[in-house]
Amino acid sequence: MLKIISDENVKIPEGFRNLNDEEIIDGFLSLDLSDNFIISKNEWMITFIKMLSNDIATLEKDGHDSIMARIKELSDEFDKYDVDGNKYLDYEEYKKIVTNNVFISES
Repeated sequence: MLKIISDENVKIPEGFRNLNDEEIIDGFLSLDLSDNFIISKNEWMITFIKMLSNDIATLEKDGHDSIMARIKELSDEFDKYDVDGNKYLDYEEYKKIVTNNVFISES
């Protein structure tokens, strides 16, 4: 089970751990749909919009504009970590996202 936490300064919750390098690389490559070793903003958005479509019931409960709010959040998150502003995430930028925000259950 993954737990996503958006505060960079948060401590790792009890029972969770950071992803290891192999898990981070696998995640990076799964988002790199064009196999060019960078993640474009379009690749980022498409991947997460597909994930959101699997949870339409929750989106419906959250209101009619909830999908647009989530898309804006995804876009803003990408821009936050795209340090050089080139609309691509290289591996180091991606690793920073994962290291600061994604934890996996130890059980």
